[in-house]
Amino acid sequence: MMRTNRGVALISILMVVVLFSALAFQLYSHQTMVTAQTRVGLTANQARHSLMASEALAQELLYQDWIDEDGRVRDDMVEPWAQSLLPINTVSGSVRVQIVDLSGRLNLNSLVSESSEVSTSAFSYILNRIGISVELTPVWRDWIDADDQRFFVEGYQGREELDWLSNATPFRTPNRLAGHLSELKILAPFASDVYTELTHLVTVLPTRTLKVNVNTAHPEVLNSLLPPTSSKMSSRAGVRNFGSVEAFIDLNNDFSAVIDHLSVRSDFFEVRATLEGADLRMDMTSQIYRDPRSGECRVYARDFATRHVWST
Repeated sequence: MMRTNRGVALISILMVVVLFSALAFQLYSHQTMVTAQTRVGLTANQARHSLMASEALAQELLYQDWIDEDGRVRDDMVEPWAQSLLPINTVSGSVRVQIVDLSGRLNLNSLVSESSEVSTSAFSYILNRIGISVELTPVWRDWIDADDQRFFVEGYQGREELDWLSNATPFRTPNRLAGHLSELKILAPFASDVYTELTHLVTVLPTRTLKVNVNTAHPEVLNSLLPPTSSKMSSRAGVRNFGSVEAFIDLNNDFSAVIDHLSVRSDFFEVRATLEGADLRMDMTSQIYRDPRSGECRVYARDFATRHVWST
């Protein structure tokens, strides 16, 4: 009987030891996981703040440009904000920053403005130049206009809500200004290189206004504004730093027909920032509006999904 009691006591002690060992293992595993999650969260938070700091730097550069009397009158590609910034070393890694002038591109939201005729023709011109069917022009117009009437351009018909609802994956048209250029990918399939080329020429701004900065725009963007029979600007046109639209037209007379859509100043910019560390990469894209009256720079859109490509 004594031996039986000893055996039961030994088994009980072993069960308690096993139970406490399992509990200790669970506590250790949980603590290790929580520590790792905290470390990842802290690293990501530091990286995010580093990118936000680069955004603040870009805003300050744009504001300083506005303070300068010449910078307030015109914007061109030789100003400090347009130059490639050296990588910035932070605790989280190295940050690369670039400021892009969105006012030097065709605003696709202007296809539903008073200047829609010029904008529509310009978009078709750009699509044709990079090998995309002009059929996308009326489709885009119907995507952002407020009515449900199909639009026609050069024999092509747009698409309205009933057309998209019949898709395998049905969806509705927003019938309002686009918020991001990637909405084009909903309407048509794009090869990545073709889409990248298109993003260098067009954009979407939170306005219907069509104003292209002649100092920063790609020659093809400027050429797209011209009537078909006009003389085109050379695609190898050099650096431009015109102080007024009139000075630009003096050397490019055909642009007098679209003088209302030209400018030498920019209000919309995009800041691209990438942080690269030992085991981390984070990209951020910010859209900034600079008030032409006060120089105040406000971020109106920001995303962390676009991966930037940097040349070496």
